Amino acid sequence: MTYHAPLSRPATQPSVYPCYMAITLRLGDPSSDLLVRHVRLLRDCVAPAQQRWGFLIEAAAVLPAELQLLCMFPDAEMGTGDAIRLISTAFDRHVPGQVGSVWSDNSEVIEISAATAPLRRTFVEAAPVRAGLAKTASDWPYSSAHSSTAQSSDLGVAVA
Repeated sequence: MTYHAPLSRPATQPSVYPCYMAITLRLGDPSSDLLVRHVRLLRDCVAPAQQRWGFLIEAAAVLPAELQLLCMFPDAEMGTGDAIRLISTAFDRHVPGQVGSVWSDNSEVIEISAATAPLRRTFVEAAPVRAGLAKTASDWPYSSAHSSTAQSSDLGVAVA
């Protein structure tokens, strides 16, 4: 998964990404650790969706059975659902030994305002702490809050 730092732009320049979307994708089996076991595959499934629909990931946290994202899309009506479908179907097709979809129907996609985006970023990055997986958000290696993981060009930055 590729993480891009927040855009910095003059206040007078309109944003190319006017729409914030909070996305939570859950596995059908909440006791599974499939997402963290196959985090590289998950990253590889997100990259083509980002390239195709031109969205930025502002914050991300991959839990064992849940993916939380805060994304900026150029338009809420164009690409959000298609990007999620591409990510989930690509993961389904490529996860080793899997037959059928691993994803739950209990996923969430919420458009949020720019004013609440910083709060949502904190919420997403704190997901591992709420789940009891880490003491602090930066301790969880599969999160945009984690800053000490070595970078690698084939994996993007240290995010999910």
